[in-house]
Amino acid sequence: LRETMSASPIARQATQSQTIPSRRVVISDASQLPVDYSSTPGGTLYSTTPGGTRIVYERAFLLQLRNSPISRTPPKDLANFPGRMLKGVDIQKDDIISSPSKPGKKN
Repeated sequence: LRETMSASPIARQATQSQTIPSRRVVISDASQLPVDYSSTPGGTLYSTTPGGTRIVYERAFLLQLRNSPISRTPPKDLANFPGRMLKGVDIQKDDIISSPSKPGKKN
């Protein structure tokens, strides 16, 4: 028996498609997710935005960011704002903190 293969995709015969075996699991709590969910064996994390954009976080980059001053709680050098600076909430006069005046200027 002699077979000849053609390089032309049109000349090739279509193969039978097969379904990929899968199973559905209902998860009722985040603790049921595996620890490595959405990650590669090398530690790269991936996700998508609601619009479908793929986001990829390299493990080494995330580990580098954990030492950043902005990753601290609260972030370093963040101004302290009164807790009642929310829209629709009455601010009491004693909640307002005045800025220190500069030399030579009157408040």
